[in-house]
Amino acid sequence: MAKEKYQTLIEVLERRAAETPGKVAFTFHKDPPCTYGHLWKQVTQSAAYLLHRGLKPQDRVLIAIFNSSEFFFAFYGAQRAGGISVPVFPGSGSERILKLADLCDARFIVISKNLPAEKITELSQGSRRTGRLLLFMEDGFLSRGQALFPGILPEHISFIQFTSGSTGNPKGVQLSHADLIVNIEQMTAGLEITTSDYFVNWLPVYHDMGLILMTMVPFYLGIEFVLVPMGLNYIKTWLKTIEEREATFTAAPDFAYRLCLLYIRDPRNYNLSGLRVALNAAEPVRYSTITDFENKFNLKNVMLPAYGLAEATVGVCGWSPGQKVKVDQRGFVSVGTPFPGVKMRVVSDGKPAKPGEVGEILVWSKATTIGYFRNAPETEALFTEEGYIRTGDSGYCDDEGHYYIVGRKKSIIIQGGYNISAREVEELVDKFPFVRRSAAVGIDRGKTEGEQVYIFIEVKLDRSQLESEKKRVDMVIDVVQRFAGTFGFRPGRVFLLRPRAIPMTPNGKIKYLLLKQQYLEKSLQEKGLIIFP
Repeated sequence: MAKEKYQTLIEVLERRAAETPGKVAFTFHKDPPCTYGHLWKQVTQSAAYLLHRGLKPQDRVLIAIFNSSEFFFAFYGAQRAGGISVPVFPGSGSERILKLADLCDARFIVISKNLPAEKITELSQGSRRTGRLLLFMEDGFLSRGQALFPGILPEHISFIQFTSGSTGNPKGVQLSHADLIVNIEQMTAGLEITTSDYFVNWLPVYHDMGLILMTMVPFYLGIEFVLVPMGLNYIKTWLKTIEEREATFTAAPDFAYRLCLLYIRDPRNYNLSGLRVALNAAEPVRYSTITDFENKFNLKNVMLPAYGLAEATVGVCGWSPGQKVKVDQRGFVSVGTPFPGVKMRVVSDGKPAKPGEVGEILVWSKATTIGYFRNAPETEALFTEEGYIRTGDSGYCDDEGHYYIVGRKKSIIIQGGYNISAREVEELVDKFPFVRRSAAVGIDRGKTEGEQVYIFIEVKLDRSQLESEKKRVDMVIDVVQRFAGTFGFRPGRVFLLRPRAIPMTPNGKIKYLLLKQQYLEKSLQEKGLIIFP
């Protein structure tokens, strides 16, 4: 734990630069290590540049920069100048970046000059059209002027985290400096993180888990971490860096660990024995992922399922390192118990649920958001009268106090009066060797049978196998039979899709509403993404 209490992350960086300027804060990939002294210098310089360009207190600064040292200079520079950082996925299209800038009413959009020229032109034109200033991070390094920096208070908003939009339009979650400090301490205690740990982060730093858990926690504790470029091309780099640095702590969504199982042919090339924690969160955790990953890399009780959401800053509950996780009879993996200072409840039909009874998960914590940016209706709907936040996730608590997440409330499909979790269907279907990824949605075609389960499957067989009509029919029959054998009735339809046809958020969550819309509007068919039928 930290030796003393800090009020803001800005204070943390300033104090570390003053007391241990030569200590390495982090290393980005193959770049030279960045010390706290250099980090603070660049943050201060970026802040001065923004102030010279006219930034006022609480102005929003949208930051679209890939994993890099420059991301931190921009992110903390905006806050040191008194602004609010708004990190977004830089790989998004120009239209989406500009839309997010509109939603948070950003005065500045900060990017890097290494973006494609066409995208820079689009962002430049869009910024001028809406009266925003488009700034290049590289230009901030040229500023040498002095500036008068405002005081930063714990209650000030640090940054706005846009929800991923997997079940609807993105909403801007406002997180204060106090929220961040509280949740950092909650996760540090709950995951038993110490100053002896060494972090390796492959996750995108524009999003909550990669930003708060994997970079802010190390900054707060004064421990070193390595940041790896994001993207599937760097999966092997991620694992090799864990080996080379003898890292003890890493984190990723379940799909990332499954990619390791898919792409790493010889695990003997990666010695991960130093890992104490491989956190698995941000999407449904599969028991097969835990067992297969640990068996493949000769690990034991290293992968820890956890649960969190942006509205609670990030971390809500998890398992302590070294414990054997629990899985129920349906294959749902427990995400553990609440972190210190966090309360969780399950309610069904407005009443407390009994142990084992599925309902909506509610969360209370001093780290929960004050609400969504300029969105009073959604903010009001977020909170209960007692101050708990409605997570929108369905789950239950067993008689030992361990929580299980069954699925999103909005991804529950009701067929013939029977409630079916999309996740449960996907767990079932993904066990077939020909399935790359699956998604289940409920579709009501207005007929008497009502909502039906539609299963969309990305296949990973080669072209010769897919060209066989019999092979495709057999795959669909196998899925239908397994589904019927489990649920007692047949799904509405089963479709075989080309790889990467299922729309995903940048952090690996299925966009169920978009998938449903694409099917109903026949864009899946028109783009040739449906292989069969």
